[in-house]
This record gives sequence, C-alpha cells and structure tokens, in this order.
Amino acid sequence: MNYFNYYTEIEEEFVRRRGSHMLVSSLDWALIDSWKQREVPLHIVLRGINNTFDSYDKRPHRDRKVNNLFFCQQEVEAGFRQYLESRVGESGGETDAEGEAGTGESTPFAPEAVRRYLDDQHEILRSLADEVDEADKENVTTKEALARAAERLGQLIEDLDGAARVSYEALESDLTIIEKSLLEALHQQVEVEKLAGWEKDGKRLLRSYRETMTPEAYRQTFENYVGRRLREEYQLPRLSLFYLNA
Repeated sequence: MNYFNYYTEIEEEFVRRRGSHMLVSSLDWALIDSWKQREVPLHIVLRGINNTFDSYDKRPHRDRKVNNLFFCQQEVEAGFRQYLESRVGESGGETDAEGEAGTGESTPFAPEAVRRYLDDQHEILRSLADEVDEADKENVTTKEALARAAERLGQLIEDLDGAARVSYEALESDLTIIEKSLLEALHQQVEVEKLAGWEKDGKRLLRSYRETMTPEAYRQTFENYVGRRLREEYQLPRLSLFYLNA
C-alpha cells in the first residue's frame, strides 16, 4: 500500500471514530509518516484507533476531547509490539492441537479453514469491485470502497501467513473494522428513497420491542437491520470468522 492510501485510510478511520470532519493536523501527518517508515501494518494502526475510542466511549466523564491522533499512539504501539512478537514466536509458525498458533488457547477455528475462508471473501470483494461499471460516475465511490476493502483484507491475509502466533480475537477485530468501514462508505451511496424505506421498515419491525430494549440495544439492532439490507443490496460477503462455517 502506497503512502497516500496508508495515510488516507488512517485519517478517515480517525475522523470517523472522532465524529468530527476536521482533518488531521500536520503533526498527526508526521506521526503517520513515522508509522509508515517503521512498517507498522495498517490494520494494527486501525485496530489501535478503534480500541482507543472504544475505551474512551466507556468513560462516564469525557473531560478530555480527542483532538489529535497522538491520543491513540499508546494503543497503536502496544499493538505493534504484540505484532512483532507474533512474528518471532517460539512455535516457529506451527499451530497447536487446538488450532491457535503458539498460544495454547482453545479456538474453534482451524488455521487452514480460516485461510480458505478469508481467501474466498477476498476474491468475492475483488470480483464485486471489478464488476462495478466505472462509466457511471455514481459508481466510482462504490468501486473504490469495494477495492479498498479487498486491499485491506489482502494485507491482513499476507500478515496472517507470516505470523508465528495468531490471535483470532485480534483478527476478528480487524475484520470487523474493514466491514464497518465498507458498510459506512456504501451507506452514503444508496439512493435516499431506498435508504429511507429501509429505515422506515426497521423502525416498524422494532416498534413493539422498543420499550423493552435499552437505547443502545435498540440503536444497535436498528443499525444491524439497515446493514443487512445494505449487504443484500450490494451482495456483500460477511467477513466475521463466526460465519466461517455458515
């Protein structure tokens, strides 16, 4: 991935989680540049950003505003250290009887099955991107979103191949980040009338359950419904490992 794409992916994810359209600063740019020069994988940076904001969102009092990317630096650095350690694990790349590479932890995922699954999803995303007609200017952003998701997943697969130890919890987090970013990009491309119809249907279906649900549960269920309609519209594959055997 070239520098521009690396920078853009990090900037957009940070802006998305911060909830503000203010662009990152020149100092943030320098930090991104240092990560790029040190070859910190993109998915490690994106995971660090999301972990930082997930922790921030759980705070009862948010006195400190998130104004720059340095707020996420500690989490990114911790993730990069773990990443480097996973490349030189004592297991020499062999997995244990439970399928978790060098951790001794039980996992329901067999490494070979995970690789095949991710390869299949990667190929689907690439095919979807290739099928988009660029002659229609409205489809350019859709094609770009699909291609970016495919590229990020491809990098994740490459890193997985070179790991001596694999954390499937971290891998699941990385896959979720890719899927959320793709859905958000495509959400902005859907026709207004069609999106309004989905949202109306979702509210209607959830109307009788709303009083028994917490606001957070309602919001998440509603977003999941709209997300499902988006996946149907664009024939998107699920990336989560929990769909591996579906």
